[in-house]
Amino acid sequence: MTWQITSPLRVGQVLEITFSTFTPRITIHSDRRLTVEIIAGDNAGFSDTVDYEAVTLRDGLLLLSWQEHIGSTIVHVFDFTSGEAYAVVTPAKGGFMRLRGD
Repeated sequence: MTWQITSPLRVGQVLEITFSTFTPRITIHSDRRLTVEIIAGDNAGFSDTVDYEAVTLRDGLLLLSWQEHIGSTIVHVFDFTSGEAYAVVTPAKGGFMRLRGD
Protein backbone atom coordinates (compact mmCIF):
# COMPACT_ATOMS: atom_id res chain seq x y z
CA MET A 1 0.00 0.00 0.00
CA THR A 2 1.39 3.39 -0.96
CA TRP A 3 0.03 6.79 0.00
CA GLN A 4 1.36 10.20 0.76
CA ILE A 5 0.28 12.15 3.81
CA THR A 6 1.53 15.69 4.20
CA SER A 7 2.54 17.09 7.56
CA PRO A 8 0.23 19.74 8.98
CA LEU A 9 3.30 21.62 10.30
CA ARG A 10 4.49 24.65 8.37
CA VAL A 11 7.51 26.91 8.84
CA GLY A 12 6.41 29.87 10.96
CA GLN A 13 3.47 27.99 12.46
CA VAL A 14 2.84 28.60 16.15
CA LEU A 15 1.04 26.07 18.36
CA GLU A 16 -0.16 26.94 21.87
CA ILE A 17 -1.43 24.15 24.07
CA THR A 18 -3.34 24.72 27.28
CA PHE A 19 -2.56 22.00 29.81
CA SER A 20 -3.89 22.12 33.38
CA THR A 21 -0.61 23.34 34.91
CA PHE A 22 1.17 25.20 32.11
CA THR A 23 0.91 26.52 28.55
CA PRO A 24 3.70 25.91 26.03
CA ARG A 25 4.07 27.79 22.75
CA ILE A 26 5.81 25.84 19.96
CA THR A 27 7.17 27.77 16.98
CA ILE A 28 8.22 25.80 13.91
CA HIS A 29 11.40 27.21 12.29
CA SER A 30 12.11 24.49 9.72
CA ASP A 31 11.34 20.85 9.02
CA ARG A 32 13.77 19.93 11.84
CA ARG A 33 13.97 22.91 14.23
CA LEU A 34 11.49 24.41 16.71
CA THR A 35 11.41 26.65 19.75
CA VAL A 36 9.33 25.77 22.78
CA GLU A 37 8.49 28.48 25.31
CA ILE A 38 6.47 28.07 28.50
CA ILE A 39 4.28 31.17 28.44
CA ALA A 40 2.09 30.50 31.52
CA GLY A 41 2.00 28.32 34.61
CA ASP A 42 4.71 26.01 35.92
CA ASN A 43 8.17 26.87 34.54
CA ALA A 44 6.90 30.07 32.83
CA GLY A 45 9.79 31.79 31.09
CA PHE A 46 11.53 28.57 30.04
CA SER A 47 12.59 28.55 26.38
CA ASP A 48 14.65 26.16 24.26
CA THR A 49 15.35 25.75 20.56
CA VAL A 50 15.81 22.11 19.60
CA ASP A 51 15.81 19.63 16.74
CA TYR A 52 12.59 17.65 16.47
CA GLU A 53 11.13 14.64 14.70
CA ALA A 54 7.60 14.65 13.32
CA VAL A 55 5.63 11.67 12.05
CA THR A 56 2.23 12.03 10.43
CA LEU A 57 0.22 9.06 11.67
CA ARG A 58 -2.73 9.85 9.40
CA ASP A 59 -4.29 13.00 7.99
CA GLY A 60 -4.74 15.38 10.91
CA LEU A 61 -2.86 13.24 13.45
CA LEU A 62 0.77 14.10 14.18
CA LEU A 63 3.42 12.73 16.54
CA LEU A 64 6.04 15.34 17.48
CA SER A 65 9.05 14.63 19.72
CA TRP A 66 12.27 16.26 20.91
CA GLN A 67 14.79 16.32 23.73
CA GLU A 68 15.49 19.61 25.43
CA HIS A 69 19.01 20.75 26.25
CA ILE A 70 18.27 20.33 29.98
CA GLY A 71 17.55 16.62 29.31
CA SER A 72 13.73 16.49 29.36
CA THR A 73 12.15 14.34 26.66
CA ILE A 74 8.84 15.49 25.15
CA VAL A 75 6.38 13.57 22.96
CA HIS A 76 3.20 15.22 21.70
CA VAL A 77 0.32 13.77 19.73
CA PHE A 78 -1.72 16.47 18.00
CA ASP A 79 -5.19 15.66 16.71
CA PHE A 80 -5.80 18.63 14.42
CA THR A 81 -9.29 17.33 13.60
CA SER A 82 -10.56 17.40 17.21
CA GLY A 83 -8.24 20.16 18.45
CA GLU A 84 -6.86 17.94 21.21
CA ALA A 85 -3.23 17.49 22.20
CA TYR A 86 -1.64 14.77 24.31
CA ALA A 87 1.84 14.84 25.78
CA VAL A 88 4.17 12.48 27.56
CA VAL A 89 7.07 14.15 29.34
CA THR A 90 10.06 12.70 31.15
CA PRO A 91 11.49 15.69 33.05
CA ALA A 92 15.26 15.98 33.40
CA LYS A 93 14.89 15.87 37.19
CA GLY A 94 13.03 12.56 37.01
CA GLY A 95 9.44 11.43 36.90
CA PHE A 96 6.89 10.88 34.20
CA MET A 97 3.92 13.03 33.18
CA ARG A 98 0.92 12.34 30.95
CA LEU A 99 -1.00 15.42 29.86
CA ARG A 100 -4.10 16.25 27.84
CA GLY A 101 -4.75 19.71 26.51
CA ASP A 102 -6.29 21.73 23.77
